[in-house]
Amino acid sequence: MNRLIIVGAGPVGLHAALEAATNGFDTTVVERGEVGAAIRRWAHVKLFTPFSMTSTSAGRAAASQVDALPLADDLLTGQEYVQQYLVPLSSSQLLKGKIQHSTELLAVSRQAYGKSHAIGKTERAASPFRLLVQHADGMQNVLECDVLLDCTGFATRHRFIGVGGIPCPGELRCLTVEDYQIAATDPQCRQADHTLVVGSGYSAATSVCLLQQSCKQLTWITRGDRELPIASLKNDRLPERRTLTEQANQFAVDPDSNVHWMPGARIEMIERDEAGYRLTLSATDGEQMSLVCDRIVANPGFRPDTRPYEELQIHRCYATDGPIQLAAHLLGETSSDCLSQPAPGAELLRNPELNFYILGAASYGRDSRFLLKNGLEQVTQLFESILVSGEGLK
Repeated sequence: MNRLIIVGAGPVGLHAALEAATNGFDTTVVERGEVGAAIRRWAHVKLFTPFSMTSTSAGRAAASQVDALPLADDLLTGQEYVQQYLVPLSSSQLLKGKIQHSTELLAVSRQAYGKSHAIGKTERAASPFRLLVQHADGMQNVLECDVLLDCTGFATRHRFIGVGGIPCPGELRCLTVEDYQIAATDPQCRQADHTLVVGSGYSAATSVCLLQQSCKQLTWITRGDRELPIASLKNDRLPERRTLTEQANQFAVDPDSNVHWMPGARIEMIERDEAGYRLTLSATDGEQMSLVCDRIVANPGFRPDTRPYEELQIHRCYATDGPIQLAAHLLGETSSDCLSQPAPGAELLRNPELNFYILGAASYGRDSRFLLKNGLEQVTQLFESILVSGEGLK
């Protein structure tokens, strides 16, 4: 029996574990926190897609043996999705005892080969993967497997709001990990007279819509000089996404709104004192200005954490950090609508390191056109086309 380890107990990781266990793999899931940890960070936010698109028939069958499931058309919040689907799925008979919680992957290698050895040779696959993991108590140990799936997503490593995507002076000192999450409408938020939101995607739009009523003043900084902050998708088939786009754009351009939109402003420096945050900004023409606010919500996006896999032979895209074959395919896609993208096929999931696959959000790297539905389809394709047939096992 082939030993298979999955890193990450989110929806994609759990679906992969279910497929692996069903097909006879000796399956282990390594999760640095708890089931659905990344989704729990935006537990108050509603998903764009209905439950039928964020689950699989096999997952629903397994989870329904533990608890009653949502309806197919239900649009769940992150909290509801975790509690009503992911937790029951992780407790199902096929996955019981297979998930190691509070276990962080620190590094991976081949047992008999370093990164520069047996380059492109199939004999690397005969040497098992060697995983160094650390538990909540600080203890470390090594796990071994024949097949390794990276299902970590990208919510654990945020990007930065400084010019060019690197931290601006003061950013590392003044902002914490919590400042890079989607805003929550809690009492702390309502105490802020002036909040700054930074970001050009749906996460930033969500923060703006959530905070608009609770702040006296809200400034929104986005990249470029687009006519509207968020590009509208023609005939958007996801009503929740369409509504979010329309509301955020309306707040940005309405002269009577408390939202002040600053397209193209660049953040040069952040300082913090008793008055709050003091930012030095520059416009596209180079003119500098100052801004003082009580709170910063930084939503520039996330990126996959590639550090644990540095000793493996992985060909990544220089622009997105995703695996090169899939990245090239996605860069050739002209549609910005995730639903319009056809399933790319399991062959694009291969990379030079045999029996190692990147699935889910991490496989898209910095490409923002990822839907959970895409990741679930990847898992199904991988097991149908490669792993079950034995083509991926050398």
